[in-house]
Amino acid sequence: MVYYVEYVFAENFLIDFILLFITGKLIKKVIVYKRLVAASIVGAAYVILAAYISKDFMIGFIVKFSVSILMLTIAFDSKGILNTIRVVLCFYIISLIMVGVITALYYLTYDRLTVNAIIISLFLGYIALHFFFREVKSRIDKSNYMRTVTIKIGECEKNLNAFIDTGNELVDPMTGKPVMVTNINSIRNILGEELYKAILHFYNEKECNYEKLLNEYGNKKLKIIRYNTISSKGEKLVILTPDNLKIKSKHDEIANVNAVIGIYPEKISQKEDYDALLFNKILEWEMEQNNELAKSR
Repeated sequence: MVYYVEYVFAENFLIDFILLFITGKLIKKVIVYKRLVAASIVGAAYVILAAYISKDFMIGFIVKFSVSILMLTIAFDSKGILNTIRVVLCFYIISLIMVGVITALYYLTYDRLTVNAIIISLFLGYIALHFFFREVKSRIDKSNYMRTVTIKIGECEKNLNAFIDTGNELVDPMTGKPVMVTNINSIRNILGEELYKAILHFYNEKECNYEKLLNEYGNKKLKIIRYNTISSKGEKLVILTPDNLKIKSKHDEIANVNAVIGIYPEKISQKEDYDALLFNKILEWEMEQNNELAKSR
């Protein structure tokens, strides 16, 4: 089979350009098309030189890796070793995934693989990678807002997984304390069976007198507050003042949190990956605590 130089050059230029473009998009780099064109020319020229020189060292790992580093340096403004390593790793991961896509397409089309099919597969791969990276980023962001909460009522303690809801600005109107909302089932064992059933009865019976609940369990530091949601107004929420509330992140811990617990009858998370919703103010408290520790050092 005869291969024309200009055809091989154009094909490799196009593939390199697409790979660099996808890399730039996924790692949130500023795309400068002139730089991508220059880097793609380097990559395509290397393929032509490797074919004409026909020496083993030209297709060796060191030369290939050096050319890829040169291409990425031309294509993107990567400052710092760690940033460069990140770009290189992303480029190679994308390249390997695209090779897998093209190989699968090659066998599925019974060896009738065209340039158009390659380009389409590259862009389909980009779409898949885009959603994959977005999901990974979403999971990382979510983990940064996860906390472990320890609730103490009397002699009983319960550890919960809690998520910081930056939109949760609910407070106890009497004391101004922020409200951490948790599902009633997650704290059932520290409420006690009698109080657990009484609170559930209050929520299930729309005409239930909240004064009766407060009078019967006044020693449990219960209150009823009202709150508004997008779909309704004046909803009732039973809140409880714990004996102690401790919030722990990966690196920090606030030993005595001045907050109350909102007891909610339904699930907090549909995926059940957390049991409570923390309030936005916790981020401020953590920052203040870190600043105080930094000053003390």
